[in-house]
Amino acid sequence: MGSLHGLLSFCFVLVLVLSSNHLTAKAHNKSTNQIKVEADFKIIAELAGKNSIPNADFKGLAKLALTKAISNGNGICQRVNSLLLKSSDMYTTRSLTGCSTNYKDAVGLINKSLAALDAKKYGDAKTCITDALANSTKCEDRFEELLQRNSPFTFMKAKFGLLCLTGLKHINLLVQKERLITEGCSQTLDKELCISTVGFFQENKGLGLHGLAKLAVEKALQDGTRIHNHISVLLKTTSDKCVLKKLKSCSAFYLTAIGKIKASLPALDCNRYGDASTWVGAAIGSAETCEGVFAGKSNKISPLTPMKIEFSKQVSISLVVIKKLAGN
Repeated sequence: MGSLHGLLSFCFVLVLVLSSNHLTAKAHNKSTNQIKVEADFKIIAELAGKNSIPNADFKGLAKLALTKAISNGNGICQRVNSLLLKSSDMYTTRSLTGCSTNYKDAVGLINKSLAALDAKKYGDAKTCITDALANSTKCEDRFEELLQRNSPFTFMKAKFGLLCLTGLKHINLLVQKERLITEGCSQTLDKELCISTVGFFQENKGLGLHGLAKLAVEKALQDGTRIHNHISVLLKTTSDKCVLKKLKSCSAFYLTAIGKIKASLPALDCNRYGDASTWVGAAIGSAETCEGVFAGKSNKISPLTPMKIEFSKQVSISLVVIKKLAGN
């Protein structure tokens, strides 16, 4: 039950359910679409289990290394300031003052690289790290040029450099991993769905179907609750009466969706998969109804749409896992 093969076996159902708009077109296209869906399943299964796409959290590892680099850089700054208080030699003072600037700039650049990493601006993140390394080297160069000796921070600088290079290495591995998945998923009906599905499987390889179902439902519940909380904030800050009316309706719809998802959890625990599927499936309808309320005749996009897309995706994954459990 906990094997990757077991997890991937229901992937075909995932594509089938979430790509229903492709499969319910015309009767004479059914066999062609069916072949395409089966091909999608094979691609997703291969990507999720492929040894060349490691399951490591490269982003987390990069952030850990860069966070330690910031701590190390701040430590060097403190050491520089301590030595400046004791310095009486003009050239030493000049070198230390330059090093203070260099490492303050370096720490600022590493902080920028973390922000770029979170924004998936990997090129910017790598440039910031490279520039931070260059700043640390400038400090060493100052001591070499003015005093013909190594700086008092050579050992600390080596550690700082190693941490920066470790961050760079993991960012490069992250980029490589995402490229492999993106290229593989580009052959499927729904590229974004494929990418998120592969990620979901990779993140939870150790779980059996039942554990995976509970995790998916709990995440859907979190997403629904987050949307309802956001609506509550909008209700307090919006003055447009028309929008307020729509938000109040959406609040009720999402409250209903949350209640239905909650009801599915005890059903899952009792292996009543049909009941759980019914409850979770009904939650999508509530979210869609909210979108319809905002669209109206003007076909306007709801301010909740981005959050709703993530919610619906998570609910759909929950449904697929539950249906797979019911079929076992």
